[in-house]
Formats: sequence, C-alpha cells, structure tokens
Amino acid sequence: MRQLVVLVFLVFNLFAYSAEPTTPASNITFPFVGCNEFTMKWTNGNGSERVVFVREASAFTDVPVKNEFYSDNAIFGIGEDIKGDKTHWCVYRGTGNTVTVKGLKKVTKYYVAVFEYNSAPGGIYDYLTSSYPADNVTTKSIIADFTITPTAQCFNGNSFQFTNKSTCDLSPISYVWKFGDGDSSKVKDPTHSYLSPGPKPVKLIATATGCYTTVIISDTVHPQPVAKFDLDKSKTKNDSIQCYFGNRFTFKNATTLLDISVGPSSMRYEWHMDNGFTQTGYTADRQFANPGVQTVKLVVISNRGCKDSTSRVYKVLPRAIDPSMVVFNQKSMCLSANKFTFTNNSPSSINSSWRFREEFGSFNFDSVFNKTATYSFSKTGKYYVILKAYDIGGCLDQLRDSVDVFSNTNVSFKGLKNQYCLNEPISKLVPTPGKGEFSGTNVSGIDSSFTPASIGTFKVMYISSKGSCKDTFLQTTSVFNRPVVKLGNDTVICKDFPLQLNVNPAYVSTWFPSGTTASFLNISQSGKYSVISKDGICSDTDEIVIKSLNSPTLKLTRDTTLCGGSFLKFNIKVEDGTIIWNDGFTSGDRNVEQSGIYRVFVSNKCGSVSDSFNLVVEETACKVFFPNAFTPNGDLLNDTWQPYGKYEFIQMNIFNRWGEKVYASDKSPIWDGYDHKNLCLDGVYDCVFEYLMQDGNSMKRVTEGIIIHLVR
Repeated sequence: MRQLVVLVFLVFNLFAYSAEPTTPASNITFPFVGCNEFTMKWTNGNGSERVVFVREASAFTDVPVKNEFYSDNAIFGIGEDIKGDKTHWCVYRGTGNTVTVKGLKKVTKYYVAVFEYNSAPGGIYDYLTSSYPADNVTTKSIIADFTITPTAQCFNGNSFQFTNKSTCDLSPISYVWKFGDGDSSKVKDPTHSYLSPGPKPVKLIATATGCYTTVIISDTVHPQPVAKFDLDKSKTKNDSIQCYFGNRFTFKNATTLLDISVGPSSMRYEWHMDNGFTQTGYTADRQFANPGVQTVKLVVISNRGCKDSTSRVYKVLPRAIDPSMVVFNQKSMCLSANKFTFTNNSPSSINSSWRFREEFGSFNFDSVFNKTATYSFSKTGKYYVILKAYDIGGCLDQLRDSVDVFSNTNVSFKGLKNQYCLNEPISKLVPTPGKGEFSGTNVSGIDSSFTPASIGTFKVMYISSKGSCKDTFLQTTSVFNRPVVKLGNDTVICKDFPLQLNVNPAYVSTWFPSGTTASFLNISQSGKYSVISKDGICSDTDEIVIKSLNSPTLKLTRDTTLCGGSFLKFNIKVEDGTIIWNDGFTSGDRNVEQSGIYRVFVSNKCGSVSDSFNLVVEETACKVFFPNAFTPNGDLLNDTWQPYGKYEFIQMNIFNRWGEKVYASDKSPIWDGYDHKNLCLDGVYDCVFEYLMQDGNSMKRVTEGIIIHLVR
C-alpha cells in the first residue's frame, strides 16, 4: 500500500528519522526443500526489517519501490507483488531471518531475494536495492501413479488390484486411496471390492514431508443382468402343464440390465432345454419330444461378459399312446393276398381309431374304430397308417407310421468272373435291384463283394426281399491255385561269391532282363532281376535288387620322413564299408601332417585290409642350401663344394665362364675343384644341380642353377 506524502515540510522531517540501510542481508541457505514448499534462512543486514520476494522460473528483474509497502504471505502468490504483474511475490516482511514458503509447484525453479529496509512513521520505507542477496532453488519431484488390474469387472465377485507406481525425491511416502464409493485405504497396494456397479473414479493422494500430489484413474464395475422369464400369457393354451400331443411352450423374456451410462449395452440370450437342445434369441418356444418334467434354463450374457441365469420347470403329460405297444403284423407285403393287422395295446388309450392314406394322395380310407384293425390294400404303393387315441384325462395323442405294398421283382447281379486265381483282388458285385442280401462262401454281405481266398468252385446267391416277397439269382465261379514266387529282400553280394535265385521247378518261369527260362539264376553283377512264373491261367511275379561288391583294396604306404609344413594326402575308397584309423578318424579323405605310427583298417562284408606306416615330420621346412664359394687349397677348411639339406642327389654339371663343361657327376654331390684331372683356375663357374625333394606323398624333381666362386 503506497503512502502519499503531500506536505514538503513533513517529508523533510520524516527523512530525518529514516535512512537506507548500508549493509545487505547475506548467506541465503535452504535448510529444507520439498515438492510444494521450501524453508530459507539468511543473515540479516543492518536494516531494521527486511522483505523477501520469490519469483517462479526467472531471475529477478524488479526491486522494491521506495516508500511502497508490500503485504506478505508465506503462500506463494497470495502476498503483494512488486509491480502488479504477478511475478515478484512478497512472502515475508519482518525482523527475523527465516521463512517457509508454501503453495509451490513441484520440480520448478524459484528465485529468491532479501531486501533490507528502514522505516519511519508516515509511510517511509527505505529499501536497500543497490546490493541484496539472491539465490534460486528447485523443488523436489513427487508423482502419484497407479495401475488397476483389471480395469473393468462384472459385479459378482469383483475384486480390483491397485498397484502403486508413485515416486518421490523424499521419503517416506504416505498414501491415501479413495475408491469412489466412500471407502478409503492407506495400504500401498490395496485390493477393493465394490458393493454397487458403475464407473468408479479412484483417487490416490501421495504425500511426503513438504510434498503433496494426487491422481484420479477410473475403473468400472459392470452390472449383472437379472435373468427372468415366464410363459407368454397372450398365447392360448400356453399353460405350464400340457398334453403330449401338440404341446408347445412359448416363453416371454423379462430380463433387465442396469444402465450405468458407460456406453451402449446389449445382451445375448441362451435357452437351454431338454437333451442339450439350445435356442438363442430374446424369445423362445419349445415342443418337447418326450413327456415328463422339463426344465428350461435362461442364460443371459451382457456385452461386457457378465452373466446370470434362471430356470423354470414345466410338465408334459404322459402319452395316451405308447409306441412300443403298437404292433404291426407286417411292415410290407406283396400285393397278392396282403392282409395287415394293426393293434394298439397302450394301457392309457381309449377310443382308438385307425386311418389309412395313400403316399401321394389326399384320399383317406374309411377309419376303423377299434383297438385292433385289419386291412387289405388293392394296389401297390406306400400307405400311411395314423392312429389316434385319447387318455382318460381327455388328452389326444397320435402316432403315424407306414406300410409298403409291392409286387415281385426279377433280380440279378453283375461283377462276378467265371474264373479267378487265388488271392486275386476282390470283385465288387452290383445287384439289381439294390437292398438285397448276398450269400455264399467268400461273399461279403457288408460291401457286396467276392474274395477269391480259397481254391474250388463256389456258388454266389443274391436274395431280394420285400416283406413276404422274395426273389433269388445264382451264379457259379471257380478259383485256381496261384504260383507263389518269393525272391527275398533286396541284398548285397560279393563278386567272388555269386548268389543263386530259385523258384518252384513245377512252374514255367522266365527271368528278366536275361529272358532265360529255368528254375534258377546265378547272379554276380549288380542290377534289378525279376521272374514271372505261370501255372495254368495264373501267374505270379517278384523282383529283387542286388548290389555286387568288390573286396576292399589298399595301396600300401611306406615309412616316410617329411619336412615341416608337408603332409601325406590319402583318398581311400571302399564300397558299402567302413574306414577306421587308429587315431579315431573314420574317413578315407584326410591329410596326415603330424609325426606318429598310423594304422588304417578298411572293411566291408566282402573282406577287410589294413596298412600301417611311421611318419616323421621334421620341425623345419624342406630347404636345400647351396654355398656360393669354396677354397680348394688343402688347408682342410672349405676345401670342397656341396649342397646341404634333405634331398636325393641325381646329377650335377659344372661349366666355366666360356660354357665349357669342366666337371660332371651322377654319383656324388661333392666337387673338389678338379676337372677330373687338374685343379681348375680361380674364377666363377655355373653349376646345374638336379635332385629329388619330398612333396607330400611323392618326390618332386628339382633343377637348380647355382653360381660358384672358386678361390685359391
């Protein structure tokens, strides 16, 4: 609040009692920083009082105005601001050195400043604004959060699990849950069940010292449908107890579902009745196939998966007609002398009446009123027989059946051959007309077939029956013995031991691919062989695949010494056999490059062979050193020239500078400097040196050209 001074002499006198402080406050500290408040302290200057201003997010740009009074409030934003722009808020005025500022935002930077001042009566306020302490502080974080499992449930048996995910820079954290139904909890991770359906806003309040925050997340308790139904009274004779014949129960649905205004709702209806019969839909009806007490159950499922059910019981009265007690003397007869007798022995029946109707006609023959009725039909066809009767309670019942009247029919069948070989494929018999019966040895009445499973002559009969009308057809066939040829399973033989294939010499046999005719065949070569054997009209064939093997062979390996880096290479082959080395290797393709004694065993069903050798692999690589000078002067030092290394000498030729051969040898690789007679002159000589060097499994011929200096 600003004080206006209008008298000049009064202003002069007031300034005589007040002066601007000279020492500012200092040493701002923050003993406590929370999420929504902080406490600050400072060291006072030499003012009689001081004011503290706080600004959010930005450093100070304004300072108190001289002679302006600023009301304070420790809740940020309630006190007076410096310029009316709602940025620099006064939170403290007084003589002390501490203040706790509240009403702050979490994780927010706040700037503070302390201004010393002296005051005098008459609205004099001298603020020290040329020098003042300022600092900033960032409030702590607190976040309230949680999850609900599940987020929605049906009302019956509902139980929600709340998992707390709140965090805070300070601890401990305290929690208060408000479940939206008036109940609350202080447990960190509570469970809760609701006593009424509907959406429930769940509020979590998380607090710590100087920290406070809330969050609201909703869950939903979906209502249970209330299943209800009854008989539809608008339908005539729709009673809970009905006669068996013509019974029909029609049901009216009265199910309800509470509207909790969380989106459109719908329901699915399932009507469960006798023998697993189910209908779907809002309404249902049912004609029960059997008398007795019948239970109808309505299951209602909402579009949220919530379910309810209810059941009601209805009664179907016993039948006046017991079908098991109704007897027909025949179900079919021939037209000639047909006479049907129908008897109703049902104990509950009274007033029995019989009516006969042609299959496709609307004409009903005269009814016969009696427990037993006898009737003869004048022409062929199917006739429906309808029995009607009442019980003592007045319930009507009806039974419908039929009889056939037909004439005799000529029958036959096709598909049977005159002759068969034993175990030949079955013959399918095709009868005319169908629906008859086959009889005879090796005849199947199930699939109408003949199987030539034994030798002999057989009669096959087909009988067609319609009531008392029968007709038969007879045919004869013969089954002859079939040769049996068995060459055995595919096999492997050794070339040195041929295999003999045999068949019964009583058969006429032909071998393939040779075309020879005999009861045996000697085999020594690989191939596919077959034979056809005949005995009269019947034959049999078989084939066999034979593989002919050679005995294993093995090229012997001598003991060998190799230079370092060399190896022996092997490529051993064997037909349908095995290769085993003494070091566990099982392949014929390998490189042997380490010193040792090696043994290899090669075998198949036709024999075996083995070999062993000693391999020495030098540590150094194969290399020959050729000196380029020697001194044949008899001082026993370097008197001869010769190469050094691992090789086999072949020959050498030495030429002088004019190309004349002065020395040659195929016996020794040493030259003593003589041309076989005289010592050669000092000079340069060309040597062509030929030798053999180990190269894997073999020796390699090498020719070298060397320049030799003879020095005397």
